Amino acid sequence: MSLIRLPSVTHAFDHNQRYVSLAFSQDAGELRITAPPNSNLVPPGHYMLFIVDNRGVPSVARIIQIIAQS
Repeated sequence: MSLIRLPSVTHAFDHNQRYVSLAFSQDAGELRITAPPNSNLVPPGHYMLFIVDNRGVPSVARIIQIIAQS
């Protein structure tokens, strides 16, 4: 499982680009994703969520939104 932040290009570079590997567990046909313990690693915004198989082939991305917790 991995997250890639959607691009935000300004002045020919993307200072927001992020790639975050996610810990997960599998149980009875379900996948449970564990968020990174430090919210600085995944700031609020829109991300592409990928599942990569054991051959390294990614799924079609799902767009998700991370919302700040207050």
